[in-house]
Amino acid sequence: MFRRLRGCGAVWLGMCCLLIAFVSVHDAALVVTNHEVIHEMEQNPIGVWLLDLQDGQVWLFVAVKLVCTALVCAVLITLYKHQRRIGMTVAASLVCFQLSLLCYLTVA
Repeated sequence: MFRRLRGCGAVWLGMCCLLIAFVSVHDAALVVTNHEVIHEMEQNPIGVWLLDLQDGQVWLFVAVKLVCTALVCAVLITLYKHQRRIGMTVAASLVCFQLSLLCYLTVA
């Protein structure tokens, strides 16, 4: 019975990673779609800095965003392999943050 629960945890972690990636890709798509006004609307100081580096072009910002999302998912998987409980806690926390970001992006 406990082996089933461990497998279920891996499924939940996978779903968390997919949700985190989905929100990140959605945010990146909004950046690309609104590239004309993104410099004035972006609230993340690192995002603004990346936009400034490329004179308002969004490709570096989007690339860094997607690479960092992949890195976060890889770290979550590694953390889960070594410390399942902590890995799931961190994954659930990130999902909550990403869902609040999705709500903000949808409403704002």
